[in-house]
Amino acid sequence: MKRPLTVLMLMLQTCTGLQAQTPAPEPAALTTTRTTFLRQVMAESQLLTQQYERALAKVEMEVAAAGDYEEARAIRMRREQLQALYAGTVSSLATSLPLTQARMMGSAQASGETLSGWRSNGSGAEWANFRLMPGSYHLEFEANMSDAPVAGSIYASSKFQPQQTAMFEFDEVTLLGVAEENHRTFEISRSTDETTFATVRVGPLNFSRTPLTLRFAATSGYPANIIRIRNLRLVPVTDTTTTPPAGAAPQQPANSTTAMQQATTTLKEAIDAARKAAAAKYLDELKDLAVTKASLQKQIDVEIRRMERIGEQKTGPTGVRTITATSDGFSGFEDINDARLADEEPISGERFKVVHEGRTMLVRLLWIDCAPLESDDPHVKKFAKHFNIEEEDVLAVGRAAREFTASYLRDKPLRLLIRPDRDKDGTMAALLFLPNVGLYQNVLVNHGLAAVVPPARDKQHNAMERAFISVLTSLENTAKNRKPAPGAWALTNGGKQP
Repeated sequence: MKRPLTVLMLMLQTCTGLQAQTPAPEPAALTTTRTTFLRQVMAESQLLTQQYERALAKVEMEVAAAGDYEEARAIRMRREQLQALYAGTVSSLATSLPLTQARMMGSAQASGETLSGWRSNGSGAEWANFRLMPGSYHLEFEANMSDAPVAGSIYASSKFQPQQTAMFEFDEVTLLGVAEENHRTFEISRSTDETTFATVRVGPLNFSRTPLTLRFAATSGYPANIIRIRNLRLVPVTDTTTTPPAGAAPQQPANSTTAMQQATTTLKEAIDAARKAAAAKYLDELKDLAVTKASLQKQIDVEIRRMERIGEQKTGPTGVRTITATSDGFSGFEDINDARLADEEPISGERFKVVHEGRTMLVRLLWIDCAPLESDDPHVKKFAKHFNIEEEDVLAVGRAAREFTASYLRDKPLRLLIRPDRDKDGTMAALLFLPNVGLYQNVLVNHGLAAVVPPARDKQHNAMERAFISVLTSLENTAKNRKPAPGAWALTNGGKQP
C-alpha cells in the first residue's frame, strides 16, 4: 500500500510543478490594462527624466572644466543609464489617437481602428478635449492608398481619376482657429498593392497646453482612391540631435568656459586698442592747443601729464587700470581693481594704504571723515560738534573706526575709483567698493563711525556723484535716529538721544 501511495504523491507533485511552469494564460483585458498603465507611467516620467539628464549634462561639463575627470565620468555613466531607459522604446511611449473618441467629419468613416472614406474635401476626424503631456511629438500612422474599382460604379466618369498622391493636414485647433505653429501639411503616396501599409511620420509638433483639440483631415476629395489610415499615434521626440550633412566635419563638443574666456579676451583687446587710439588723438589735440592757447599752458601741461601717466599703466585680464567711461558718471576717475589693504595699520578709519601690482598708495575716502586719534588734532572739536559728543569720546570713536576698517577690509579684493587730482601730501581721494557690499563709505556711515562731509557747493558734480552723496546723507540721518543708535550717535548728549 505504501508504494502506490508514494507513486500517487509523486504524480501529484509532478502535475503541480507542471502547472507552476505553465501558468494559465492571462486574460486579454488584464494584459491590455497593464500595458496601458506602464505606457502612461513611462510617458509621464519621460519629460522629467529628460530635464534631469540635461541638468546632468551641464554639471558634467562644469566638473570636466574644473579637472575632476573621475566625477565627470561617473556623471556620464548616469546619463547613459537614463538614456537607456527610453532607448528603443519610442513606440511604447506613443499616445494613441483612438477613433472611438473621435468625431467624424465629412465622408470619413471609422471601422475599428481604420479610418477611410475621403470622397470630399475636409473629411477626417477630430479629437476634442484630448489630454496629452506637454512636449514635442511626431504624428505617426500607417497608410495604404490604392485605386477604387471603377467598372460599373459612379467613379467611371472621367471627372474622377485615381490620384498618385493625396494631401492631408494635421492641426491643433484653438478657439481662434488653427494654431499655426502646429499646422502640418503632408502627402500620402500610392501603395504598391492593397495590403501594404507604409509608415508616415509628420512633425515635430510642440504642444504646450492640455487638454487640446486635434484634427486630421484631407485637403481635397479622393473619390477614385481607397485610402486607409490606421494606428494613429503621437510619439514623443526623444532624439533632438541633428545629423550633419554628408561630408561635413564632425562637430567638436563646445566648451562654454573656453568660449567665454576667448570672447572676454577679444573684447578687452578691442577696448584697449580703441582706448589707446582715442588717448593718442586727445594728446595730439592738447599739444596743438598748447601752441595756440599760451594762456592755458599750465592747465594743458597738467592734463598732458595725466594722460601720459594713464598710457604708462598696465592693462590685463585682472587689475585693469583705466579711465572709466563717461557713461559711468565718473569720467576722469582712475579705476583700480583687485587692490589689497596694506599690512600696516590704517592711519584712521578713512585713511589707509593699499597695495596694487607692487605699488603702495595712500588713499582717503571721499565725502566722509572718521574721528581723529590724537587729542591735539584740530578736527577733534569739529567731530565732537557734528555728533554732539564730548571731546574725550572722540578719540575712542576714532580708535573704533580704525580697528573696524582694519578688520573689515583685510584680505578682501578692493575696487577703487581715484579722483585724478591729488592732495598736497600725495594722498589719493577715492571711492572704495567691495564685492557684494558696495560702497565702503556707506558701511562706515551706517555704523556711526564716520561723518558725512559734503563737497563744496561751488564745485561741479555730475549726477552720479550727487546720487552717492545723497545716499550717504540719507544713511547718516537714518543712523542718527535709529534705536539703539550705532557708533558715535550712541554717545550723543552723554548717551542720551535728543
